[in-house]
Order: sequence, then C-alpha cells, then structure tokens
Amino acid sequence: MTILQVNYFLAATAAGSLTQAAEELGVSQPTLSEQIRKLEQGLGVALFTRAKQGLTLTEAGQRFLPHARKVARDYEAAMESVTGIRDREEGTVAFGMFNSGQYVLSGLIPAFRTLHPNIHVRVVGWNSAQVADQVRAGRLEAGVVALPIDARGLTISDVLWSCEAAYFHTKPALTEPVTIEGLLQRPLVLPDSGWAQNDPTRRQLSERAQTLGIPFTPDIEVETGSAALSVAASGTAGAVVSVPVAEALGYTKKLNWVSLDPPLIETFAIISRDPASLSPATQAMIKLAEEHMRMLHREYQPS
Repeated sequence: MTILQVNYFLAATAAGSLTQAAEELGVSQPTLSEQIRKLEQGLGVALFTRAKQGLTLTEAGQRFLPHARKVARDYEAAMESVTGIRDREEGTVAFGMFNSGQYVLSGLIPAFRTLHPNIHVRVVGWNSAQVADQVRAGRLEAGVVALPIDARGLTISDVLWSCEAAYFHTKPALTEPVTIEGLLQRPLVLPDSGWAQNDPTRRQLSERAQTLGIPFTPDIEVETGSAALSVAASGTAGAVVSVPVAEALGYTKKLNWVSLDPPLIETFAIISRDPASLSPATQAMIKLAEEHMRMLHREYQPS
C-alpha cells in the first residue's frame, strides 16, 4: 500500500466514479484503475462494487475508509513537520566552539539568529579536544576547533583562521620574543586545565620542550583564557594566550606582551562527522561561521 494508492482510493470514493476522479486528479483513468486494483490486491479484498451507475463501497471499503483518511492526514502532517527544517525555518543547531571562541566569535550567534529567527541554537564552548570527541560521538553535528586534534572519524575543513598566541606579563624589561627555555624559566599559567596535553596550544608548547629534552609543566593551570590573563595581571605568572582573545578582553592594553620564538601560531577549522548528513540549519551555521572566521583572518594576520 502506498500513499498514492490511498489518495486515489479517497478521490474515487468522493467522486463516485473512476472517470471523474481521474479528471480531478489529472491522471488517466487506466492509471487510476490500476493503482486501486493494486491496493485491493495488497489488502486482499475488493473495496468497490463497480456498476454502470458508478462506484459503491463494499463493506471492506467502508471499514477501510476512515483509516485511509487518517493515513492521508498523518502523511500530510508528517510532510509539514519537516518543511520548516528543510527550509531552514525551524529545528535546532547543536554546534561546538573552542573555549575562547565566545570572545572572538561573539557576533556569530546574533548574526545567525537574525537570518534564522525560528531556529533554536545550542552552542557548547569546550576545549577543542572535547568538541572533537562530542562531534565524533554524534552529540554535536559540527564545531569550530583549534588544530591539531584527534581527526579519527572526522572531516576537517581547510584552515579558516590563524592567529598568534603570545606571552602576556607585567615585566616592563621583557620586550624580546621568548623561547621555550625562557618561558619555562619563568612562572607560567596556562588555560584549559581540564584537557592538559590534549589541548592544541599545549601540544605545540610541549613538542617544543620535548625537542630540547625539557620537561613541560606549567606552574598554574586554570580553565579559561580570561582566568589565565587575570593571573598574569596580578603579576603572579605570565600567560600564553591568543592575541585576539586577549584583545577582546582588554588585556593587550593592560599587560605587556611579546611573541614566542619562534612565533606560536594557532590555526582553526570546522569539523563534522559526515558533511553529507548535516541538517540544513547546521549547514547554514557552518557557512556563517566560515564567513566570520575569514573576516577574523583578515583582521588578525599572524606576524
């Protein structure tokens, strides 16, 4: 039984004639008759008594009629339920964001809501490693992350934005770039304490230390870039934080800062599990995120 056959049955019942029903539906009578015959064969009963005067429902047809009407209504309701999602007018976007993205991509959500006011937005801000895990597990459809991450089971876009992470401190005499040796000779505070060596920025710093055989252990670990910069502002320790994040929080004017030697460049991309299966709403969010990140890339060119 198909929805087409059900609709043909209802049309024939209402018209009382196969000829009239075919005309109203814009199909040939043989086509209509064939589909109704297939419906009857599938059900194993005759639905109509056919006579020169027209069609009359059999007892089976009378019993089938209310169910056929319900099938048609339910089909219509099912189609309408996804129309908004298909047209990007309804639905939910479940999107991941690297921890500090709230500062530098703050305009993304208002811009998306302006374009798609009926779509519910759930943006989760975690460390990039956790965003990758959540996308891989299917709990999020996509996300913006700092690289490198564990790429297993994920599709990673081209790099859409890169920026410099610098050393922020309160020592006026320190004006030259800092090597990894110099960094570890000073009190150091780093964000993303919950993810330690899985954090992309820490991985870069740790790899530099490893090549020189130096243990890499920050003196203070906090969860956010904001907290790390606050510690740096107290003079307790210097912090390695991306320059755009520090600028968004006002610390590029409050603190002294220098590049690392060589410069530490953070790169960002969008990840998803299967781009072909993304909802239209998430596709729209990704497109807008790409535009915002390219704008940031033009604004913050790494040195």
